Amino acid sequence: MKVAMWSVFIFFMGILGLVLINLFGNITTTNQQDYTLVRNTVEAAMYDSIDRASYRAGFYLCVKPGSYKKDSEGRIVFESKNDYDILLNHNVTDTVKSQYQQCDFLTGEIKLNADVFVESFIRRFSNSLHNNKSYQVTVQEVIEYPPKVSIRIDTYNNYGSESVDVAEFDAGDFEIRNQVDAIFEDRDKVNKN
Repeated sequence: MKVAMWSVFIFFMGILGLVLINLFGNITTTNQQDYTLVRNTVEAAMYDSIDRASYRAGFYLCVKPGSYKKDSEGRIVFESKNDYDILLNHNVTDTVKSQYQQCDFLTGEIKLNADVFVESFIRRFSNSLHNNKSYQVTVQEVIEYPPKVSIRIDTYNNYGSESVDVAEFDAGDFEIRNQVDAIFEDRDKVNKN
């Protein structure tokens, strides 16, 4: 009788172990797939949103009064994107330049179009989603020059056929959070396109 009880106990423990391995394996694999999807989508959307006209023709980087700072090597350092304005070449006159502390004309510099980035990211990301999950996409920051983006994706599993409204969630309801901060630096790929 004791041998039969131990046999049943070992059998159920084996089944429980297999269920737990399967559950945690699915969560880990799914999180890796989601992170890879977000990272690749951010990169592709950054390439889509390069302002090629400004890259070729140039643009003015105008520093607002009182926000002019330099690092130890003499480079301009910005605390936020509110410290400067980006002006296209045809919008700049001497009167406009006089409103700023400094205006530099830059050519061959990569500048993103923020609206195009968000549109491209959402389109690409939504085309690759899993149907059994809800996603909340937060575009935290898009800096046009120098190109930098920050995206956060919160993932929630939908079990069963019930539909879940993303607006009802709070931060504690999400199972997985992925954050991607990306800086664009590759001029060689811009020149090839």
